[in-house]
Amino acid sequence: MHLRINLNIFGPALSTSFDTSTSEPMTLSKARCGERLRVIGIRSSSPECIRLKEMGFCESVEVCKVVDGAALICQMRGVRLAIARDLGADVMVERIGR
Repeated sequence: MHLRINLNIFGPALSTSFDTSTSEPMTLSKARCGERLRVIGIRSSSPECIRLKEMGFCESVEVCKVVDGAALICQMRGVRLAIARDLGADVMVERIGR
C-alpha cells in the first residue's frame, strides 16, 4: 500500500509518496535477530510443520527471532520456542513496522 500526501502550503502542490507496506517475504532462518516479524505462511506440510501450526506458528502471528544458532529461538505471544534451523527455512515471514 502506498500513502500519497499532497502538501499545498503557500505555493504549488508538492506530492510525496511513502511506502507503508511491509517488506519482502523471507524465511525465518534468514531474518535478523530482534526484528518484529509476521508469519505469512508455512511452505511444507511435513509432520514438523503441522506441529508448528498446532503450537500457534500460523499466519498473521507476530514473532521475534531472539537467537540465531543451531536452533532458532523465537518469542511468540510471550513464550519462547526453539525450532530447528531447517524447519525455520519453511516458515515465511515479513518484517513489520516498529
